Amino acid sequence: MKSVINKRGALELSIGTIVIIVIGMSMLILGLVLVRTIFTGSTESINILNEKVQNEISSLFADEGADIVVKLGEGQTAKIKPGGGIFSVAIGARTPDGSNVGSRNRLQYKLTLDQPTGNNCASKLGDIKRAEDLLVTPVNTFNSFDQFEGSNAFALIEINVPKGTAVCSQKVFIDVKDTQSGSEEFYGGNFFKIDILKEGFFD
Repeated sequence: MKSVINKRGALELSIGTIVIIVIGMSMLILGLVLVRTIFTGSTESINILNEKVQNEISSLFADEGADIVVKLGEGQTAKIKPGGGIFSVAIGARTPDGSNVGSRNRLQYKLTLDQPTGNNCASKLGDIKRAEDLLVTPVNTFNSFDQFEGSNAFALIEINVPKGTAVCSQKVFIDVKDTQSGSEEFYGGNFFKIDILKEGFFD
């Protein structure tokens, strides 16, 4: 009789131990996922200029009252981990007079980087050219927009941060001109910031 009771107690102990182990492992996995999410940061990379992205950019024109907008999260910051492949930032521009764009080449944008200062990438990487090379989209030259509809034009700015890149931040300026105006001056501008994150434990 005593032997049966001992076996039953051992069985109950084993089931209780298994339940505790399963719960413990579940909590550990959830904790690791949470830590990874926190340290990875928000990226908000845009893969394609689909209708949803275009509508969001168009709504930003009304909300911000600007002619040039950047589709990014809070602080207009792209948080990028080195070695993660191409990261895309969506931008939009509208004609200053509200007329139809009519051509992919009518509105053109130029990207320039903030000069070396403090801990920005142009300073930390030792050369502004190395910071410019982080952008796949050409800098210091006029680029045509990828798509246009009505008075709005849209483009993707592509960034590629290779593994081993130092932690740094870099401001990128976007200036837009209207080729139909007959003037080489920009009619509007905006910016976004690149934050290069530390390569983490999960990479």
